[in-house]
Amino acid sequence: MAQQARKTRRKDRAREAFMLLMLSVVLVFGFGLIVGKQETSNLQQAQAVPKTSAEETTEPEPVTEAVAVNAQPETETTPEFHQATSFRSADPQIYLRVNHTKQLNLLCDPSVNLSEAIYGVSDENIAVVDEFGMITGVSRGECTVSVFCGAETLRIPVTVRELTVRDGCTYVDDILIANKSISLPEDYDPGMLPETAEAFKELQDAAAELGLNIYQGSGYRSYQYQITCYNSLVAAYGEEYANHISAKPGHSEHQTGYTVDCNTINETFINTPEGQWLDKHCHEYGFIIRYPEGKEDITGYDYECWHIRYVGVDVATEIYEQGLTLEEYLDVVSIENEIPPSETEETAPDREIPNGYEENMAYPEETVYSEMPVYPEETIPAEPVYDETQYISTLPAETAAPVQNYQEVIPDDGEEFIDAPLIAP
Repeated sequence: MAQQARKTRRKDRAREAFMLLMLSVVLVFGFGLIVGKQETSNLQQAQAVPKTSAEETTEPEPVTEAVAVNAQPETETTPEFHQATSFRSADPQIYLRVNHTKQLNLLCDPSVNLSEAIYGVSDENIAVVDEFGMITGVSRGECTVSVFCGAETLRIPVTVRELTVRDGCTYVDDILIANKSISLPEDYDPGMLPETAEAFKELQDAAAELGLNIYQGSGYRSYQYQITCYNSLVAAYGEEYANHISAKPGHSEHQTGYTVDCNTINETFINTPEGQWLDKHCHEYGFIIRYPEGKEDITGYDYECWHIRYVGVDVATEIYEQGLTLEEYLDVVSIENEIPPSETEETAPDREIPNGYEENMAYPEETVYSEMPVYPEETIPAEPVYDETQYISTLPAETAAPVQNYQEVIPDDGEEFIDAPLIAP
């Protein structure tokens, strides 16, 4: 009996010990939950406390394309920018030279306030833009200028070119340029360049497949030959008028070796199938209409639908698609005071040009008489006036001929021949 009682007491003590153990486990687990909740609450309260550190006054990083200028900060209130529809650039592509500046020309809806616009540039090593949209070329290359206004952004590609002078010749990104203010040396005498001749042959062949006949009316001209051409027009029409239709020696594109005058040297050429095809397709073979209509104030010459200049297919296509002149494409519209005369002129640009008829009576056989243009009646100078029995005063006596029904076949560059009338003023 006593033994049974002892067994019962041992079982009771074991049961009590187990219950105490379970109670301890429950207490420990419950305490852990309470502490965890308290720490979480403290953390949340700490996060809700306003910032009072120096970080609060630090300016946020600006939103940039790559190197944006004064762009808007990245905050929760920064608007999402969309492609601009309410304003655009008048120039879809900006071309400028190193150290040259151009004003970004924006066309806007009345609702747009450009005073709020922010300007940025993708690469400040190529170009920079100020707060007023003035872009300045820094070094040769390409970048993008961005305009942020309201919730819209506009991106305009920019090409910066570099002008160099080598052996008296002026190049912009390796494109040779000769115009009213940029000349070639007197001894620069490359002849018709092979790339020009090859491209012109491809152009001719393509036109011929369509039944069109495009031929060379005038090609390469030397410096000395240009003296004769220019003086003949000065003698016939006066210097002021001649300067609109002919280049002074050293300033002629024909001396570059990249130029061809096609077919008839006359504005009526554009009314022919050949002239219209040339106007629309010459860029496909690397040529541009060098003196386009409506750009006379930029090129300095009257419209010449027959005069094409080789620049390569890629460049010609860009110029054609954007309706530019070579001056605009190379950013050499105004350059008179930038190039030292000693590097570009053998003599002063305003020197007196020798009269090829009085001082050199040996009239060159290569002279292209068809250079004498046809003018509207109202623009023909009143003097001199010739009748059908008089002679052309610009020709030496031994080669002069009556005006009436005068016709001449003249060799050009020893390759092509033209059959064109000599027109009296």
